Amino acid sequence: MSILKKLLPIDIASGMKLTGKYFGRNFLQANRSKKHVHITVEYPETPISIAPRYRGRLQMLRDEQGEIKCVCCLACEKICPTQVITINKGKKEGRKTPYPTRYDFEMERCIFCEFCVESCGFDSIILNHQFELAAYNREDFSIGMHGEYQDMFRVSPVGQYSISSSASPDAPDYTQ
Repeated sequence: MSILKKLLPIDIASGMKLTGKYFGRNFLQANRSKKHVHITVEYPETPISIAPRYRGRLQMLRDEQGEIKCVCCLACEKICPTQVITINKGKKEGRKTPYPTRYDFEMERCIFCEFCVESCGFDSIILNHQFELAAYNREDFSIGMHGEYQDMFRVSPVGQYSISSSASPDAPDYTQ
């Protein structure tokens, strides 16, 4: 009896009526306001807008004089849960605070938790808005202070076009 009850034409007709009601409403009102109805973004021809709180690749910052802001307090290295940051201290002539001679970041193991950025009391590192983080070689994920492709001060060559400038109006320019 229960099988026959489920297959009665009355139930099927009431379901089709409800479906037809919503289909008709959407069909008759489709694009009447001449709004852009594409859901898919035409990337890379069209720039992508990402969330303002997106966490991309780790990047070191410089001050107004062009000096590295990092003073080697090692807070970021200690707080990192996956231990992907390695810092070696050094001294530089004309600078009172310690200077990082080596600052390595292994992006392949990073979980982008942003603990390192939050623990830095000198605002010397950030997670930029670079979202293209793919590479062909494993060595490309080891980023240091110096090198043509592993420079922590600039956007990597793979993602030089993947910085979203529309993330927030007050977002700093990371492409320098």
